[in-house]
Amino acid sequence: MNESRIALKVGLFVCIGLALLALLVLNFSKGITLFQRTYDVHISMPTVAGLKPDADVMMAGVTIGKVKLTKLTDDGKSVDITVTILENFKVRKDAKFHIDSLGFLGDQYIEVTPAGATAPFLQNGDTVQGDAPFNLEEAMRSTSGLLDQAKQTMRDLDQAITNINRTVLAGETLTNFSIALSNLVVVTDSATKTTGGIRELLASNAPPLNAAMTNLQVFSQKLNVIADNVDQTISTNRGDLTDAVKNFRDASASLKQLASDLQAGKGMAGSLLKDEQMKANMVSLISNVNATASEFSAFGNNLNRRGIWSMLWKPKQPPEPAH
Repeated sequence: MNESRIALKVGLFVCIGLALLALLVLNFSKGITLFQRTYDVHISMPTVAGLKPDADVMMAGVTIGKVKLTKLTDDGKSVDITVTILENFKVRKDAKFHIDSLGFLGDQYIEVTPAGATAPFLQNGDTVQGDAPFNLEEAMRSTSGLLDQAKQTMRDLDQAITNINRTVLAGETLTNFSIALSNLVVVTDSATKTTGGIRELLASNAPPLNAAMTNLQVFSQKLNVIADNVDQTISTNRGDLTDAVKNFRDASASLKQLASDLQAGKGMAGSLLKDEQMKANMVSLISNVNATASEFSAFGNNLNRRGIWSMLWKPKQPPEPAH
């Protein structure tokens, strides 16, 4: 056999072995069979949180793909993660994508959680929004802030307890509180004694109170009887009362009409009220009558004071002396 042909066969065998070894290494490293069809999905997240390329994409604990590429977006505010998913695993568009870890400090991977069964399936090149991953450092910072607030709260509570011990539990305050309790006991005793006195008063005056209540009840019954009699009287004489009210209303109307006629000058009395000469004579007559009445009154007063003989006999006045 020619040596060149042997070398060619050996070289061909070595190349085939290296190719097979490369395929095996690629298969075990990627976790995806080279001969299966896949589709790419872009996931937008605020941060990768330690996620590396070739990380697993898992759904319900089953690896369905690999992380292909991670890069920043143009604005630098989020990260675009490209994952490769096997075509036989269909993921719907409403599924949730978030970064998780295997254990507390294990490797990072992307967890896919289905949401429903009505949304359409993702296609090659689709973009979905992922949930922000759990950030341990941010949680630690938040916990540190909470601890600081708790320390401040404890200091405030300690200061409040100190103020209470200084003011509320002070000796003077406790003394005043003891005095107040003593006064309360005294007032309670006085109230108890007063209540006992009232009870004794009621017990000793029970017969008069019962008699008063009985009299009040009898008086109420009499009032009820009087009210019934009044109601019966009104019911019996309703017609007479109606006629009396009607007559009173007619008399009022007649007086009103008479006053209107007098004011209008109708009839003899109206003529007298409207005649000015007659009015003047009546005024003069009334004045004369008043004057006569005044003179009679003065005469009566003198008569009562001097007597009748002093009014009829007057003594002679002595003559005035000559100058």
